[in-house]
Amino acid sequence: PTLKWFQKNLDLKDDAEINTFVNKLPTLLDYSIKNNLEPTLEFYIESIGNKGDAITLLTKSPRAFGASLENRLKPRLDEAKEAGMVIDQRCLLRIATYTEKMWRANLEHRSK
Repeated sequence: PTLKWFQKNLDLKDDAEINTFVNKLPTLLDYSIKNNLEPTLEFYIESIGNKGDAITLLTKSPRAFGASLENRLKPRLDEAKEAGMVIDQRCLLRIATYTEKMWRANLEHRSK
């Protein structure tokens, strides 16, 4: 069911696209659709404001699915907004993938 969910919700057209996507982060197959994948996809769509841009971000960087929604994505999004950052694909990728040290340095740089 997870592969079909990816194909349907991320507009992956064929087996080759699905394989390329999953091979970047195979643990995605173990994620709960209801508890992890759907809420995370919705977070990115709402944050960017455009479903196509959110899908592009996630298909190019599946590891963005791997970040905790409650412990990393939402708090960092709030911090980014407070720092006046433009919330786009690049910002959300940094939110999802930067280590805590890199994120703090990024925030500090943006606050200057």
